[in-house]
Parts: sequence; structure tokens; C-alpha cells
Amino acid sequence: MRYHAKKLVLMAGCAISPVIAVAALLAVGCHRNSPPKFANAPSQRAPLAQAKPTPPALPPLPPRGLRGVHLTRWHAGSETRLSRIEELIERTDLNAVAVDIIDDGQLSYNANVPLAIKTNASNKMFRVDRLIASLDQHKIWPIARIACMRNTLLARVRPDLAVQTSNGKLWLDGSGYAWLNPYKQEVRDYCIDLAIDAARHGFKEVQFDYVRFPSYHVSTQRFPGQTPGVSHEDVIAKFVADARQRVHAAGAWFSIDVFGLTSLVKDDEGIGQKLDKMASGADWVCPMVYPSHYHKGEYGIANPNASPGEIITRSVRDAQKIVTSASGCKLRPWLQDFSLGVHYGPEQIKQQIDALKALGIEEYLLWNPKCEYTEAAVPVRGK
Repeated sequence: MRYHAKKLVLMAGCAISPVIAVAALLAVGCHRNSPPKFANAPSQRAPLAQAKPTPPALPPLPPRGLRGVHLTRWHAGSETRLSRIEELIERTDLNAVAVDIIDDGQLSYNANVPLAIKTNASNKMFRVDRLIASLDQHKIWPIARIACMRNTLLARVRPDLAVQTSNGKLWLDGSGYAWLNPYKQEVRDYCIDLAIDAARHGFKEVQFDYVRFPSYHVSTQRFPGQTPGVSHEDVIAKFVADARQRVHAAGAWFSIDVFGLTSLVKDDEGIGQKLDKMASGADWVCPMVYPSHYHKGEYGIANPNASPGEIITRSVRDAQKIVTSASGCKLRPWLQDFSLGVHYGPEQIKQQIDALKALGIEEYLLWNPKCEYTEAAVPVRGK
């Protein structure tokens, strides 16, 4: 509020006696050692500090943690397919779904994020509020999975935000995908803005995937705007920490996906995923410990894909040595519920779950690209 003081105007040339002058001053409140008080004068008190809005409380976690499945945007947008997943969860020990919110730049719903709107990123696969209402009705924990840096759509529209080649062209990986440049603040803000939007729609957790630099032909990649003295692993670690802070402020938990081998390698292999640095900025680290993704002989196991329990034990145990030292961070591995090279049925999936339990971990997520999950491998609800 602005203030305007009233002025005492004395007509020029008017003779005023001393008594009348004193009376006039007293009438407007003037007295010794105190300035005149006017009706609209500014207050002499220091302005009150504006109270900062209290961030919403994080949703309470289930007593035994979260055990869930991955859900593509196609399944989330199909009432029939979604119902099958909800019924599966009602019958079993599962209690969560990780829903694709953005994958390779394609948004699953109309997010209120300026860059998404400007680039027409949404393919409108589902109505987000209707989806959340249905999951809430079935008491299912909703996780918003956001694939961060692999984003061909935005990279083609805004090549200035993308990884480039040495001659300034758009860099593509071996599968033809384009990637965003993590050194760009606008890129990091875009991912976080999508996360905040998902949290505001009712997702209780946001999960960042592809939170890394591309791994294919690392020597051919160029990153305009790269900060001198800042390594790949440093920019990714800061990105993760900043994201959790802002996602928490929006009322949701925060998790990250990492390669299963991240706990085994001594450096970041050029992708920026240094587990100890990333874990300190997340609520959960979710290593993708699919047995089919380990080469023969790794961890001293002749064929990891044929020994799911053994490879899970050894790889997750190494991750525990790193993640348990990070304040407040927990492990929730991704497990394999699909066949690749070796047939996977209930027994192979049970071996993975049992291996985690032996390590004291009850939380996990199951991945199947077709979203067809092996019910016989999961304990019945209430047992």
C-alpha cells in the first residue's frame, strides 16, 4: 500500500500569532520529541515478514513398502487393460503401478507445462485425473515414470537443447533416438516441471528414468554449454538433488532408475550415473537388475540369465554397500518378468523376489514390456 501525507498549508502573507501557531501544531498531534502523526502516514514499525507457504505433506508410505508393476501409457489409457492390472493387484501382494508419463518425448496426457504445450508433446493417451481416481479407488500407489534425457520429439523441435555431433548436427544413438543435453538448465527444468505437474494431479511418487547421458559412441557426442570443470556425474547428481527438493515441495516422493551395473563399475562409464552421488539426492534408487542384461561371466556367474537368484543377490548386495550409506535413501530394484534368451516363469521370478528378501528388501518393481505379469510368482494378498 502506498501512503500520502496530508500537508498543513499556511497561506502566504497571513499574519498568525504565536498562540494560534502553537494551537495549530497541537491540533495535528505535534509534540516534543515526536514527529507529527498524519492519518495516512507510513507506519514506523518494521514490515511483517510474509509467512512462507507450508509445502504439502508427503503421502504416508505403506508399512512394508511398495511392490509394483510397470504400466505403459497404452494400458493406462485402456479401461479394459487397466482393470486387469487393478484386479491383479487386488488379488496379490502388489500395491503400486509405475505409469509412463513421458517416453521419448511423447506425453501421455495434457500437462500444464509451457514447453510441452508449445511443442505439442501430448498424445493424450489418458485422462490423468480419471486415472488417478481409479487407482485411488483400488488403493494403488501411483508412480509417474518420466523418461528424462531420451527425447527425440523435443530434440528435433529444439536441437539447441540436444546432444550434437562434432559438426553441430543432431546426435542419434544406435537405435535412432535423439537425446537432450543435461548441461542445459532448460532441459533439467522441463523434466522437473513435468514431475511437479504429475504430483499436482495426484501422483504420490515421481520416478526419473534415463536420468543420464547417452551410452552409445560416447566419443562422438558434443554438449554445447558444457560448464568447464563440471563433470557428467556432477551435473546428473545436482539434477537429481534439485528434482527431489522441488518434487517434495509439490507433495510427492522421488525415485530414480539406474543401470544394474552401476554398483559394479568404478566410474560413471561416460553416462554420469555415479551411484553414491545420485543416491544422496533420491528417496529410492531403483537399479534395473534384469538377469538377461548381464553378460556371461559377470560377478563370476557363467550365465546370469539362467541364475536369476544368484545374480540378484550379488548385484543388489553391492548396491546396498553404496546406497545404505546415503542418508534416507532406499533400494527398490526392478526385476525381470519377461523371457529373453531363457524362459522365465513363476520359479525364475520367485527366485529374484526371494533373493531380495534374503537381503532384507521387500520392495521391488516388475517389468514386462507387454504388461503381462506372472500372478503365480507373487504372494497372495494377506499371506
